[in-house]
Amino acid sequence: MTDALRPSDPRTIGSYRIEGRLGAGGMGQVYRGMSPAGRTVAVKVIHPELAASSRFRERFAREVEAARRVGGFHTAQVVDADPEAESPWLVTEFIPGPTLQQVVTEHGPYAPDAVLRLGAGIAEGLVAVHACGLVHRDLKPGNVILAADGPRIIDFGVAHAVGAGPVTRTGALIGTYAYMSPEQLGSATVSPASDVFSFGSVLAFAATGRSPFDASNIPAIAHRIAGGPPRLDGIPEGGSLHALVSACLAKDPAARPTATDVLHQLSVTGPVSASVAARGVQRRTLLTGGIAAAAAAAVAVPAYVLLRDSREEGGDTGKGGSGAAPSRTKAAADPTRPVKRLAGHTQDVGCLAFGPDGRTLASGGSDKTVRLWDVVSGRTITTYEGHTWSVQALVYTPDGRTLFSGGLDQTLRRWDVRTGAPMGVVATYPKQFDGVTALAVSPDGEVLAVGRDSAGLDLVKVADGRSVRSLDRHTGSIQGLAFTADGKTLASVASDLDRGGVRLWDVGTGRLVKTLGADRKKNYSSVMFSPDGGSIAAVGDGRVQVWDLDSGRLTATLTDGRPYIAAAAYRPDGPAGPGKPLIAIAGKDTATKPVGNVGRTISLMDVANRRVTTTLTGVVAKSDKRTDVEALAFSPDGTTLAAGLNPSLLADDPEATIQLWKLPQLP
Repeated sequence: MTDALRPSDPRTIGSYRIEGRLGAGGMGQVYRGMSPAGRTVAVKVIHPELAASSRFRERFAREVEAARRVGGFHTAQVVDADPEAESPWLVTEFIPGPTLQQVVTEHGPYAPDAVLRLGAGIAEGLVAVHACGLVHRDLKPGNVILAADGPRIIDFGVAHAVGAGPVTRTGALIGTYAYMSPEQLGSATVSPASDVFSFGSVLAFAATGRSPFDASNIPAIAHRIAGGPPRLDGIPEGGSLHALVSACLAKDPAARPTATDVLHQLSVTGPVSASVAARGVQRRTLLTGGIAAAAAAAVAVPAYVLLRDSREEGGDTGKGGSGAAPSRTKAAADPTRPVKRLAGHTQDVGCLAFGPDGRTLASGGSDKTVRLWDVVSGRTITTYEGHTWSVQALVYTPDGRTLFSGGLDQTLRRWDVRTGAPMGVVATYPKQFDGVTALAVSPDGEVLAVGRDSAGLDLVKVADGRSVRSLDRHTGSIQGLAFTADGKTLASVASDLDRGGVRLWDVGTGRLVKTLGADRKKNYSSVMFSPDGGSIAAVGDGRVQVWDLDSGRLTATLTDGRPYIAAAAYRPDGPAGPGKPLIAIAGKDTATKPVGNVGRTISLMDVANRRVTTTLTGVVAKSDKRTDVEALAFSPDGTTLAAGLNPSLLADDPEATIQLWKLPQLP
């Protein structure tokens, strides 16, 4: 929620127009602002008494530069700052969504498994912060935003360099007392271990609705933090969550696990994805928001699709890796209902790809596996194991014999589809946070485009894995790739840190030919060419934008009435001949409860008329809780649509599924 400006508030800061108050923190006032290009940002202006200190200004300048380097999947990005201004300020991207504090207060605590999934995302953010030599120092439920794509750590205005002395005002302590570490209360130099202690308290709050050191007054809270045991009743003893929280809340900083230890435990042994909401853009939409004040960033509950259980339609649950039709009679009578539900992934499904013959479907998940499905029977053909972290991208070669997969384990792998045998690691990317996030193969099957988290984009020879050239204009994680039908042009989108847009590359020379949409949106999560090759579409800013490829003119902005579109796919022209351009879109809601069918559906939209022609219902989950549609894929003939459905952080059941719809032949 944004409050109205007061008479004393500035109307501009630097080149940013100030539009309202978001809240106040220990170091300054946070405003909602607008960039010259029309992007919503958060602007923090430092308190005058701190600005008067030359020592503070020097440290603030150093910390701003360090904070600019903070990346990862679950942090807010600093995009601008002026430490030399009369009132120093910094600007970050704005993250829409409620705080963890607000969600738990309004809707109650999470189940233990959901807390662990939440914790994986927060831990990954802390790893990114600590890798840059920073300590956040104010991690609390009010500084965790539950954005549409997962949890984000905000308010880096109080972060400081490891080993630096206190930066607080005299007699003041930064942070909320109930989530401080013992060393913070003692005014000792803090280390990353302090954030881990606060992390444990945040998880306890998510599970119980209170801090483990709550008391009626500040001295009592401080006493409990310094020497008393944490109150963990409400968290089942002997469970993974209880053990993790207890370890994080050790009084001795040296006895606590590191954030990396926590992330490794959750990704390897825990029942969670190590990059919850780090899917593309997720698929994940990286760095699409910004800083908000401790209690002022809520606009809505994060958008997840609220769905029903397919078993209500009379189908098998598909246990043991087999899928089943909910009801063939109903499905035949109503093509808007799914015909199969494929169950087998134990964690989020982030990517889907049909084989060229349309009879097999590949899926990649945060459970580190790639599964190959028989589309007709709905049963698992084989499960490929080898990735050690979440699988983010899949693509078949045009002959259907080879499947490439990329993951956050920083490897590119290939698999023999005919035998199910692994064909080895094609490439590894040793740079930190340099997972493979997007893949595309040229129509002739000779060139593989590989996009990575580090903004790296390479063209690789399919035959031997040899790198041909690197395309280096993006500044953020590559999110989507697509070749034109003739293979001469490659389109790419990314979560760029500055002006981005849809980039078009000459595959033969590596030259950047054109950029579309840079003036409207810098973060796009997927890109696709229309079946006739005359248009290009990209998902970004919660909508689908379509451009004429020749003129570069924006011809359509698509939404089906919901405020956030997460995934889209063009329906191919099938063997019956070309039809009107249709795009399937799946959205997310920003309301606590969906209105009508919004959030329970996938829409097929007529691109030319910008209207919904068909609404696919029956998008279901095991419990009637929110489900996140992460990926969409059409079979080559356009008659089958697959959707990856993942449980939200609010869901009781962590099972992820894939659902299939059979659609009428194109006219």
